[in-house]
Amino acid sequence: MIRKWLEACLLGMVIVTAGAGMPLRAEVVYVDSEKGNDAFSGGQDQPVRTIVRAAQIVNGSSEPGPTVIRLAPGAYCITETVAFENSRAYAANKRLVIEAAILPDATDWTPAMMPVVISTVPGQGSPTEKHAVALKIEVSHATVRGVKFLGNPRPNTWGYSVYRIRKDLTDLVVTQCLFVGDEEALPYSIPVCVNGQGVVVDHCVFYRCDIPVIFWDAEGGTSRGNAMRYCIVDGADIAAVWTCQTADDFEFHHNVVTRSQYLWMRAPANRTTYMMHDCVITDNKYDSGYGTAAGISGPSGPEASFRWENVVRDGTVTLVRSVVAPEALSTVQPRDYLHVTPGAPGHDLGAGLFTGTPSRAI
Repeated sequence: MIRKWLEACLLGMVIVTAGAGMPLRAEVVYVDSEKGNDAFSGGQDQPVRTIVRAAQIVNGSSEPGPTVIRLAPGAYCITETVAFENSRAYAANKRLVIEAAILPDATDWTPAMMPVVISTVPGQGSPTEKHAVALKIEVSHATVRGVKFLGNPRPNTWGYSVYRIRKDLTDLVVTQCLFVGDEEALPYSIPVCVNGQGVVVDHCVFYRCDIPVIFWDAEGGTSRGNAMRYCIVDGADIAAVWTCQTADDFEFHHNVVTRSQYLWMRAPANRTTYMMHDCVITDNKYDSGYGTAAGISGPSGPEASFRWENVVRDGTVTLVRSVVAPEALSTVQPRDYLHVTPGAPGHDLGAGLFTGTPSRAI
């Protein structure tokens, strides 16, 4: 179903067709960290410089949507939480989209073209445990696509790259994004932490992140329509995926999870039997455990069960790394950087940033 959403949600399109058959012009805000100026309008020839300014334009507009925030290649430092909070009537085919100007499926794409977001948002909380949010998505029917996130380097700070707190919201897609953590530079990295329904994490790569995705709580006590698929997780220091009130319709497939502490963490009262299929799950210390925000309780027992179908549990996963370019006296990231190397377990699953759907290159 989400494939239909992605095809219909104006990604890369300026004009789409509304359900009534009338043409609907998308609001597009262009952002360029090098050529932009926050005094500009945000048009294609007058890009703004920061994501926070783009959010101000979007939140201050009375247009019904859809909305696209298009990020040019470059580095974007977020020093205060960027919140998308408005009362627009977004829908599955009229979305809020935050995306790279050049997407991974473009034929000439390289990792250097990804817009890079690093957060230095001050954390809130105790001196020894603070929490800092980069992008706060408080609307339904939103997509984040093609962006590289590096987390928050502030000490004793849990950094959240994409965050949603409202439990009544639905339909958030995080796709074709690269999340890179490091235990020395980034103390606690939680790329995606989301309440509500319909959270889909698709074709993403998580490298050395503490908890790549937390499927949190929902209004009414059960969250449905969630998925994590075609993703690569290498080196999750706590757990590759965390489910709280997540229902048994949760999709978990075509994922590669390796070298992590726990494959799966769940809330202590969660006894849901989850289905995993067409995955490679190797070199992780534990399959399943219990935990809360206060800490990890330890491995779960047989009461926390899974159904496994076509899951490879043996072999060593290797990822493509940077290569040295002697003529440039530097390293170069290949197109398939941090993807599974040919011949290694999981290479044939299609996990990673590439969907196989041709994308525009602007």
